[in-house]
Amino acid sequence: MATVDVTRIASNIGALNSLNSLMNINNKLATHQTRLSTGKRINSAADDPAGLTIATKMLARSEGLKVTLDNIGDSKNMLSVAEGGLSKMTDIITNMRNKAEQAASDTLGSTERATIQTQLSSYAQQLQDVVDQTKWNGVKLLDQSTGPKQFQTGVDEGESSIWTLPGALDPTTLKLSENNPNIQVNNSVIGKSFAAAGAEQSGTLNGMTELSTGDYSIEVLDKATSATQGKAIVDTNSKLVTGVSQIAGTISPTAAASTATTTSSLMTSGRYKLTIDAATSATKTTYTITNLDDSTWGTNGSIQVADADLSDATGTSLSGALVDTAGKTIGVTLSFNTGYATGAADLVAGQSMNFEFIKANEVKLEMNDASGLAVQINRQAADYLKNGTNYSSTSAYVDAGATTPTYQSGRGVSIDLSATWANISSGSGSNRTYFNYKQASNFSVDVSTAAKAGKYMTTANNALDMVTSALSDLGSLASRLTFKEDTISTAQINVEASYNRIMNANMAEEQTNASKFSILQQTAIAMLAQANTAPQNLLSLFR
Repeated sequence: MATVDVTRIASNIGALNSLNSLMNINNKLATHQTRLSTGKRINSAADDPAGLTIATKMLARSEGLKVTLDNIGDSKNMLSVAEGGLSKMTDIITNMRNKAEQAASDTLGSTERATIQTQLSSYAQQLQDVVDQTKWNGVKLLDQSTGPKQFQTGVDEGESSIWTLPGALDPTTLKLSENNPNIQVNNSVIGKSFAAAGAEQSGTLNGMTELSTGDYSIEVLDKATSATQGKAIVDTNSKLVTGVSQIAGTISPTAAASTATTTSSLMTSGRYKLTIDAATSATKTTYTITNLDDSTWGTNGSIQVADADLSDATGTSLSGALVDTAGKTIGVTLSFNTGYATGAADLVAGQSMNFEFIKANEVKLEMNDASGLAVQINRQAADYLKNGTNYSSTSAYVDAGATTPTYQSGRGVSIDLSATWANISSGSGSNRTYFNYKQASNFSVDVSTAAKAGKYMTTANNALDMVTSALSDLGSLASRLTFKEDTISTAQINVEASYNRIMNANMAEEQTNASKFSILQQTAIAMLAQANTAPQNLLSLFR
């Protein structure tokens, strides 16, 4: 500070010193007032360049730690959604295992097992729905195809936690079902094939239900005598058979009927009943044939033939004009050996004979389930006598001589009799084709036998292990995230405290300093006033 010399008045050094002190006090007071008004110790880089740098980095880290806490919270919520889906899957798989255990008992029949299969398929679909619908922000959580889920659980790059499913959890991968978008028919028997094509195979035919996924077989029960001759199978317990000796029971088409296409038709394959109505003469009788399979044949399921001849010398055949409702003549002769030359006189009204007729070139088939029980299938009786009617039965008749000898079962499988007529054996069990049928659905389950149901129980146990393993991994990660959350929360508070000490003003201290400099400001102003009056004292020397 310059020395004051009051004798030299050209420069007012005392006042200048007071003014300089006042300006310094004003600057310091302004600094403390700014800190009090902003709450910040550092209001510009000039205040504390190093402190500002350190505080800015601490602020960025503190804010990053806050975002980390948000990320961890969101991650835990996301895992909770996934946990809900996995928990529901364990419930469904447990029910599936219980149903399989139920089907593993032979107290159930094929129908009951088919019902369980349908229920298991529905459960498999629900499992897929859980996988597809368990989402977070549109991302599937239980679908391994979306990849691992990475959670940013730290401030810096690489500080992350990863959640990965131990394996795909869809019902197909878990082997709880098979994904069959189309019907599948599998077999390896030479000479026969099974096609899953055509309008009938897209669902079912004639209101019949589709076959359940499982094992089946087609058995050739019998066939016509030859490619040109039909075959009659007579029930030997019938009254007509027991009442008359030596019944041959053969039924053959007439020559005219075998070639006619507009006025005649051969009798279709099926079960019939012949009843003697009355003997009209020594060589003629009236009889009725009733179709036991189709009640729409004629007006009441029966057609009567009047005055049928026993035409040969020994009285061995009945023939007559059997006409259907469309006016077409049935070309058939019913031949049997009565053993009596008197013929019709030995036939008593009310006598009856049940028989089955297999049309020339046709074979009789039966579809069996895995238990060997016959399955109801569609007969496809589109014939003159059937009036185009379809109906169900346990057996079917297929023309083995057709260009494409195919039978549509009406239950989801078409049977192609590709073997030649000569290679088809007759007789129950002599020609059986085994195949596996899989429904045309996204998910099919096969517990058609006790053995398969038992294996499915093991499959369900393995699937349950995978899902519970995923639950365990998820729970472990959720616990880790809780620990991380606690650690990050503590770190954020400490970083915030460090930033606070550097960047923010100590308001008590600043208020004290502001008060001090305010007082100094007042004293500096007073001294400046006195310094300005000091040179006036020299005027007394000039009096």
